[in-house]
Amino acid sequence: MNILFLGYGKMGSALGEMWLSGKVAQKIVAVDPHASGLVYQADCLVDIECVQGTRFDVIVVAVKPNLVTDVLEKLSAEILSGACIVSLAAGVSVSSVESATATKVPIVRAMPNAAVQVNAGCTALYTNHPLADYRFELINKLFESVGKAFWLDKEEQLDAVTAISGSGPAYYHLFSEALADAAESLGLPASLSRDLVACTAYGAAKLQCLPEANLQMLRHTVTSPNGTTHAAIEVFEQDYALRELIIAASNAAYNRARELSGSTSMDPLQRRNSAFFE
Repeated sequence: MNILFLGYGKMGSALGEMWLSGKVAQKIVAVDPHASGLVYQADCLVDIECVQGTRFDVIVVAVKPNLVTDVLEKLSAEILSGACIVSLAAGVSVSSVESATATKVPIVRAMPNAAVQVNAGCTALYTNHPLADYRFELINKLFESVGKAFWLDKEEQLDAVTAISGSGPAYYHLFSEALADAAESLGLPASLSRDLVACTAYGAAKLQCLPEANLQMLRHTVTSPNGTTHAAIEVFEQDYALRELIIAASNAAYNRARELSGSTSMDPLQRRNSAFFE
């Protein structure tokens, strides 16, 4: 499988390097001047013109959302022929990607998260037209190789996914920071606090990922009546404060995702003056 990356920043390179390491892709070419001089398994190029005339199975769009149109407009019909476009650009609709291409090609929007770099990613996928079976299997294989892949029925669901699994790792990291601080306040060394919190989070996540796991039951299993865990849960659940805060935070992320969905278009002059990979 030959893959072209347009942009090879944090998410692009995380996916590309994992796909090469796992031998899911045979060859990856990345066009990104900022990757020049960095050590990657992918072949990194500076100019899009260097790949014109080459055929790829998948073209991954991993530039900033406001640069998607510019990048795609520079691809020839020949390079797009036979390829499937996978866009990682948040807020850029399938129809916007379609209008920027020189020819009709299958398009998939993907919302992976940071854990793809440790094969524990969570990726939501959407396409507005049914894919041929072999294309569906190809795209599914790519993202299942770095975690779990979930196909959505509606494109607007991607905004909700962004707020939950896209931004979600940062929420867990913030909770872990706070728990580690609490551990230190109780007299534990900083290094031990960090290790206890990380191992606890890892174990809890593995339990949650068991088939048919029930989140509420998992919590009750640890929470003995009038025990230590019960005392802590009572504080979290007082006036539903934690739940209300999580809902408010998720809504804030969701609303921002929707704002971005409506603000990714640029006038032609702005696009001409934008560097591809700034």
